[in-house]
Formats: sequence, C-alpha cells, structure tokens
Amino acid sequence: MLKSWLIPALFVLATSFCATANPALKPAHMPQWQLLLHSYQGQAQITDPNFLLSAGNFSPEAELAKTLELFHRDPHLAFCRFPARITFLAEKLNLTVAEDKFERCPHLENFIKHVPFETIELVYASEVTSSATSMLGHIFMKVSGTNSKGNSVAHSLAYFTEITTLNPAKLIVESTMTGMPGFFSVRPFAADLKQYRDIEQRNLWQFKLSAEAQNKRLLQLHIWELHQVELTYYFQSFNCATLTLEMLALLNPELLQERSSIVSPIDVVKAATNQQIVQSTEIIAAKPWLFYAIADTLPPKIKSQLDEISKIDELSQAENALANPLAKRYLDMRLEQSVRQSKMSPQQAENIRSRLIVDTNQTLDLSHYKHPAKTPQDTALRTSLLQDANGSALVVDFLPAGHLLQGDNRQYLTESELQIAKVSVAFNDKGTALQLREFTLYSAISLAPDSAVFPVWSGEFYLGFRPGWRQDLTRWSTGELSGGLGKSYRLHKDVTVYGLAGAGMATDLTDSLGFVYVKSGMLFTLAADTKLQLQYIAHSGKASEPSRFQELSAALSWFPDQDQALGLHFNHVQIQDRKTNSVGLEYSNFF
Repeated sequence: MLKSWLIPALFVLATSFCATANPALKPAHMPQWQLLLHSYQGQAQITDPNFLLSAGNFSPEAELAKTLELFHRDPHLAFCRFPARITFLAEKLNLTVAEDKFERCPHLENFIKHVPFETIELVYASEVTSSATSMLGHIFMKVSGTNSKGNSVAHSLAYFTEITTLNPAKLIVESTMTGMPGFFSVRPFAADLKQYRDIEQRNLWQFKLSAEAQNKRLLQLHIWELHQVELTYYFQSFNCATLTLEMLALLNPELLQERSSIVSPIDVVKAATNQQIVQSTEIIAAKPWLFYAIADTLPPKIKSQLDEISKIDELSQAENALANPLAKRYLDMRLEQSVRQSKMSPQQAENIRSRLIVDTNQTLDLSHYKHPAKTPQDTALRTSLLQDANGSALVVDFLPAGHLLQGDNRQYLTESELQIAKVSVAFNDKGTALQLREFTLYSAISLAPDSAVFPVWSGEFYLGFRPGWRQDLTRWSTGELSGGLGKSYRLHKDVTVYGLAGAGMATDLTDSLGFVYVKSGMLFTLAADTKLQLQYIAHSGKASEPSRFQELSAALSWFPDQDQALGLHFNHVQIQDRKTNSVGLEYSNFF
C-alpha cells in the first residue's frame, strides 16, 4: 500500500504536469481571470448562462476552455460578448484579435465613447442611521473623463438591490438565503449626487484611485460584460461591497488580501487605503454633516452668539462672531430655518448676511472629519465575565455585522447601533449546560440629535430573542418584536442625551404578552479614548409572570486601538421591593 503522503503528492505532480503540458490552462489560475468570472473560493457568484458559458458545471478551467472554444469558433462574437476576457487571454496566450474589433461591436463601441474611464474614483455614501438598509453606508465607483463629443462626463458604476417587503423576517431570509434580484447600473453621477446628498442628506467620500491604463481599459470592458446580466444579491456574500472590491481588484489584485468572509462598504474603503491606491480624497458634504462639522469646529462662545443672533438688537454685539471664517456657512443654515419658522423676515436674514466679513471655503477640512476608514471593523467577538447574586457566568457574543451603542462611534455622524444576526451564549459556574442567551435577527438604534436646523426623531427597532426579568429576579429570554420613538439632543459635541418610549410583543411560543417601556440615557465621549453610557429603563414586564421593573445601567468602555475594546458595566434591577445588582468585565475584538 502507498504511504498516505504519497497519494496527494502524486496527484499534485500529475496536476502540475498537465498544466505544463497544456499552457492554455495557466490563465485559469490567475487572479485576474477569476475576478473576471467573479469566482470566489472556487464557486461562481454569478450564475447567469449569459455570463457563464459553463453554468451548471462551473470551474475556472471549464470556463476558460469554453471561452477559448467560442473564440476559435467565432472570434468576433466572442469579443463582442466578452471583451475583457478576450483582451486578457490575448495578452496571456498571444491570441490574435482583429484590428477592427470595436467597429464590429457597435454597442460596445458606443459604450466606450460615452463612458470614459480617464479617472476612476471609489465613492462611499455615508451611513443613514434612520434607514435600516443604509446603516452600513453604500459603496460604488465613479468614472469620468471627456466623451467622444468633447464633453466632460461622470458616471456611477453601482450594484444594489431593491427592498420589496416590510416584513423583517422575510427580508432577512431573502437577503441571506434565497437571494434578492441584483441590479448593476451605469448612470450619470449627477443622479446619485442628487439622491444621496440632497434627498437622503448623506456625505459622499470620493477617493481618487491610481491605476495603470491597461487595467483601466480591462475594467471598462468588464463593465460591459456585466451589462444585462441577471445578478443575485446576498447581504452576507455578494453585496455592493463585494462586487465593488472585485472590480477594484482588477486595477490592483493585491486588494484581494483585504477580503474577508463578509465585506461591508467601509471594508472597501479600508482596503483601498491600506493598499495605498488612494491618490486624493474629496468630500461632497451634505448639509447635516457640514452643519455638525462647523459646529464642532467653532469656539463655544462664538457658536452661542451665532445661535442667538436673531435675538441680538445690535449686530455690533456679535462682530467677533460674524468675523469668524466659518460664520457665513454656519449662519446660513440657521437663518434659513428661522425664516421657514417665521422667526424672522427674509429682509432681516439678508441684513445679517450682509454683515458677514469673511467667507473662506477652504478653512474647513472635512477629509479627516468622521472618516470611514477609521471606524472599527463590522464583525465583533465579545467575551464577558458576569457576576450577580446567582453566581458568575461566562458570556460569548458574536456579531457578524454591525456596531454597538457603547462602542467607538466617534467616526459616525451620530450615535447609533446596528446588530444583524447576533448570537450570545452563556455558561455559568454551577455547571449548567451552555445556554442560548440571545439571538438578534435585526436590531437598530438611531440617536440622531434634534436641532432647530435639522429636526429629527430618534428611534429603535428589535426583532429576535433576548432576556427579560421574572418576579424572582432571574433572567428569562423570550422572542421579541418591539420599537420605540423619541428625541435626542447634543448638549456638547461629546455629550448626547436621549429619551424613548416604545411598545412590543414578547412570546415563549406558549404565551404572548404585550408590553410598554420608556428609557432615557446619556452618552459621554471622554478623554483617553473612553466612553460612558448611563441608561434608565422603566418596563411593564414581559416574563411568564409579568412584573414591572426598573433597570439602571452604566457602561464604561476603553478603546486601546481601532479594533479592540475593554468594558466594565454595572446593572441595578428593581421589581417592587426586590433588588439585584450585577457587574461585568468584557473584551471585544473587531475583525
């Protein structure tokens, strides 16, 4: 019998010999070829027969053989259908492609004439905490240049899906298991600019990328190959970030080193930054971002004078504030709102504007304000040691995608939380078997601050399985669907207060119970990379023997670096005249 190590060795040797004997198969193992097929770990992410010639029996080698077969049978058809593939293979295998190849493909030629790829930018549309589908932001590419008519044009290259249901459970199943219809579009960038900045009020971060001319052309031809292909969108495996990262890797294959099992929009920004292909950064600021950036930059005394300027009888009292370089941009937004609310006439607003001394647009640099590449990674593993009256317990939490309210949210515009498919298990010191403590399908909290300039509601939504309290002060997890609404305010750029009132339904499959609650809290961003959260909850109860309870909690977090956190938290719970306390120490790693 052959030794166990000899069989795989012979297999590798035979495979190497076959590859050497048939040089045409070599490109199948090159990163660019697999990127052109959108093959990941040997699996096809696009299965449309219009895109994959080997659909149903896919492998990079089989697709290469089918592509070469098509080329040798009808080279013009092969190039018109797969111009990027044929261009790549022509270089690697010395294939001869006709000089008039573009003239024979009028639709492709028209695309190249109207969608120039002289400049390529990665565009990140910032998160929207009030939208469940946009809390991770959105990523796409922008290409620009001069078209065949001599006009400067810019186009967005974007992959997205459309939400067709308000049922959260159905949405989760479709987006992660069965898939949703995916759409790849090439459209004027002006349409996206209006949608994201003006309608949704999101920042657009534009990262100009370095790339060789031949790689730009390969990407341009590949975009044509994606034209009219049926795509299936999966939140966790083939989303806007996944496809964008793979397109970027055609410019620089080293970007694939940054790929993980789940790719988020921010991951793509970090990949481009880490691989140093970003030449420059430009921010197109939405009004809320610009307002808060200026507010955080202005000295408190000057900001206070500008806030109250409509009440000042003699503008000379605020000459120092009016002379500040940022005064006009900040005050314009305040005055617009005052006129809308009839707190002053348009003439009064114009009189104040005329007194502004300086208007220097270059005095505010947004390139380092709330930078997406500085946020922690979206996947987290947290280990906690808890101690209460019933003993101690070890709790392990896994969050595949999202971020936490007590986490490092300094690079987000406002305080928020997002949890998708979070799992929490616990093991206590009494030898009890491992228990499922929490399974959150979807949870979101938005604490966008309300202001006179940008009035907004705060809110939260929860769908999943998490603990409540029994009358005997023991934890008891139930299924829960709940939501709340309220207001948040910024007392200072580092201090947020909030209050919410909500209702929901809890069930243990044998009984269901409605409940109501109110909560209030404060969030402090402190020195030395620390954060403090204080929160109070009054709840009508959701256990099998419901009892009203009050809960007071405090959580202190320290962030030694971007992707780690240490936390200490304290909970006090009271049901009627019974009380219990618990403390916990936790460590979180983001990856």
